[in-house]
Order: sequence, then structure tokens, then C-alpha cells
Amino acid sequence: MLFLEPWFWIFIAIAIPMYWLCPPRLKVYWLLLVSAVFHYHFAGPAGMAPIIVLAIATYFTAILLSAGRTPRLFGAACAAIIGALAFYKYSGFAVRIVAVLVQRTVASTPPWMTDWRAPAAPLAVSFFTFEFIHYLYEVRVHNRRPIRNPLHFAVFAIFFPTLASGPIKRFPDFAPQLAAPRNPRPADVWAAGQRIIRGLFKKICIADLSVEYINIFEASSHLTAATLALLAVLQGFRIYYDFSGYSDIAIGLAQMMGFRVPENFDRPYFSTTLQEFWRRWHMSLSSWIRDYIYIPLGGNRAHRAFNLLAAMVLCGLWHGAAFNFALWGLYHGAGLTIEAGVRRLRPGLFTNGWPQRILGWTICYSFVTYGWLLFFYPAEIVFAMTKEAVWSCVPS
Repeated sequence: MLFLEPWFWIFIAIAIPMYWLCPPRLKVYWLLLVSAVFHYHFAGPAGMAPIIVLAIATYFTAILLSAGRTPRLFGAACAAIIGALAFYKYSGFAVRIVAVLVQRTVASTPPWMTDWRAPAAPLAVSFFTFEFIHYLYEVRVHNRRPIRNPLHFAVFAIFFPTLASGPIKRFPDFAPQLAAPRNPRPADVWAAGQRIIRGLFKKICIADLSVEYINIFEASSHLTAATLALLAVLQGFRIYYDFSGYSDIAIGLAQMMGFRVPENFDRPYFSTTLQEFWRRWHMSLSSWIRDYIYIPLGGNRAHRAFNLLAAMVLCGLWHGAAFNFALWGLYHGAGLTIEAGVRRLRPGLFTNGWPQRILGWTICYSFVTYGWLLFFYPAEIVFAMTKEAVWSCVPS
């Protein structure tokens, strides 16, 4: 976690007070400078090059699209952005799949496949590519006015609090704040400081401590149903308090400079349905998946089951290039599809009565929690652990 490095807190101790001291007309310049320093420190020149190239291409593409240029430009730009994401994050995964298929059909795998090493992914490639696609989509499809000030677009692209791990920003909400930057009120600074401390507590005292207990369970030679359930609960705590802790820090840092960025979590483990869970979990990502994958595929209008499954598999792969992430996404897509079918057939099960809510929470939390095993472990290991836990319940 970049926010835990000593260098970062020295950087913050300089960057934010100097931002407060800058006159309004220089604040955006200072913000771009410190964001570039942050990016250079953690990514280096090689890590900065892709975002610079894609940002320049995205900026000019949006200007041309707003002038009514051919839609092919939109498709080409999105293809380039998706291609960069695929190359840096998924090329190794794709080569491994092809190598397995080749090995099953011909005598030997070509040497270049066995020797392939995926290039090092640029810092935050999953986040800035999603923001650029959102930006172009909004300009092309919803006719939004692009950011014409290149300085403002550069800050949107590499705003340091959200650069590394989000939340994923929406430019119609963020860009107007750059037009009139202001210092936050003392009460906002106090609230932001409390949020940063809360985020650090979540990360260090809950998420990292959960990992210590997880390691103990993973080293156990025998898993019962109770220990497997506890392992799944701990993995759920680990990922929630890690992600939400980082989000709290990022949102708090932005608030310290007078900026609002999207919320990312809203007590997701209190959800009583999977649909509600995904409205509360990693909200900037889940809303992006809804708006730019699920709805363009057809949403609820046609082939809803396919759209849900496709969107959730892509959501899973967004977290990492591995089969377990795709399976986790498929698992949630299947759950959402089944829940939608039950809702149509038995809407009375989804009322706000206490019996229905308690039952709904029990089913939802159990489903989500077991799913974290699929997120963190290969499918064959989850199957083996589940089988062992089930057999432990059978009387000998």
C-alpha cells in the first residue's frame, strides 16, 4: 500500500500545506506538479509513459469527437486504451491459455510462449484506463462537453489521492472543481483528518491483522466446517477493510484540498440482497461496470442473464488476470441472475419485513463470504477445502 510508505507522508506534509498557501490561480499548477512527483516516485519513467501517451490521445480525441468527427475515432481510441490495458495486465494470462491449448493439440509449445514474461504494468493502469474510457464515452454518447483546458485534463488523469487505487472519478463531477479550486474549511480539514486516521486503522489494525490469522488457518493440516467458515469471514474482513481503508485515505486526502471524489463503500455487509450488495460494494467500480458494460450490452432490456454474467466476469478479471477472479465474477453473475429470477417469481420474499430482511441478510452474507474463497484461492483448492469441511460434518 503506497499510503503506508514513510516517503508518502513526508510528501503529504509538503504537498498539502503548500497547496493551501498557493494563490487560487496557481493551485492547479501545484496540484499537477505534486501529482507528477508522486507518479514519478512510484512508477518511474517507464511507468509514466503509457498514461502520458494515452492521456494525450484521449484529450485530443475528445476534442475531435465534440466537433462531430467520425464515430470510428471513438472506437479506435477505446480500442487503443483497452489494448494497452490488455497488453500490460492480461498478455501473460492470455499467452498461458494459448500455450495450454497448443500443448494439447501439437507436440510441443513454442519456446517464445514458455519464455514469455508479461511487461510490468504501469501504476494504476486499471484505474486510469477506466477513467479515460468513461471520459470518451460521456463525450461521444451523452454529448458532454470535454475538458478543453489541457492542464485540467492532466490533473484529472493523475490526481494523486485517487491515482493508485481509486475511487474511479467521473469527470463531470471532478472537472468543475478544477475551474475554481479553493481551500477547505477548517471543519472539513478536521473531518478529512479523522477519515484518514480511520482508513489507516482499517488497513493496519483490521486488514493486516486478519492476514495474520488467515496465515494460521492456511497452515492448518485439517479444516472443519467451522474453520473454513471462519477463514472465509476473515478473508471478507481482509479485503473490505483493505479496500475501504485505502478509499477512506484517498477521499480524506482529496477533502483536505477541497476536492470531492466518489464514495466507494457503504456498509456492504449489511446488504440483504446481492443487488443491494453491489450498490454498496466498491461503488465507483460497480457503477462503472453498470454504466459502461452492462447497460451498453443491453442491460435489462434483452438477454439480461448474459449481460449480467458477462459484466461480472469482466468485473472479476478487472481485479486480476487469473482464472479464480473470472470464476469469482461468474459466481456473482450467476447469483445476481438467480436472484433476479426469484424476485420476478416471488416478489414477496423481498419486502422490508424483519423476517424477510433477516433471511435475506443471512443468504446474502453467506453467499458473498463463501465467494471470497473463490477470489483468493484457485478453484481446485476451494473445492478440496470445501470437500474436507463437508466430510468433517459427517459422523464417522
